[in-house]
Amino acid sequence: MTLPRAVIAPLIIFSFGPIALSQDSASRAPSQDVDPHKLVELGGIEVNGTRLPKESVIRISDLKVGQKVNYDIINEACHRLTSTGLISIVDYAYNLVPGKPGVVLSLNVSDELPLLPARIYPKEDEDQIWQCLQSADPIFTRELPNTQNALGFYSKNIDRCLENAGMHTAYTHPTTVCDKQGKATVVVFDIRQKQGLSAR
Repeated sequence: MTLPRAVIAPLIIFSFGPIALSQDSASRAPSQDVDPHKLVELGGIEVNGTRLPKESVIRISDLKVGQKVNYDIINEACHRLTSTGLISIVDYAYNLVPGKPGVVLSLNVSDELPLLPARIYPKEDEDQIWQCLQSADPIFTRELPNTQNALGFYSKNIDRCLENAGMHTAYTHPTTVCDKQGKATVVVFDIRQKQGLSAR
């Protein structure tokens, strides 16, 4: 099966989930003189501690400079990040920067580790699908953590590539391959056809 070139078309990034935030992924406790429900203007966003592109983290968080935020809104943004399965913990704090309106949000992101190499089968489609994913967002590297949500996050977006290419009967089946000792070594995304259906 060879994918049509249309697979390179842009796609929408999906956050797979939902999952509950772990206790560790909650925010730092606000100081007693800060009302966690009060809306403040978001004057900037800083991202630290992650291998993932800063722009990708901000995009998936759905936070935008200039919007009004409070702790509830930021907790929802952190949930969107951890629901990808690529991030384990998001710690954040407000910072006041002289000369800037509102507050600057500092996101300290901890990645899910360890990372495993990823493969896409059939092999003849692999490069085109990776090109499709990475043209949508550079967050899609050829290695990822072996978490259920990370596998789902990648699979959802590979399915979007297939859909954009007109392959409406194809779907992605993720599998983690282990060695003889049972240690996970590679993640395989296998492109399959839905039973009883054929590609048009």
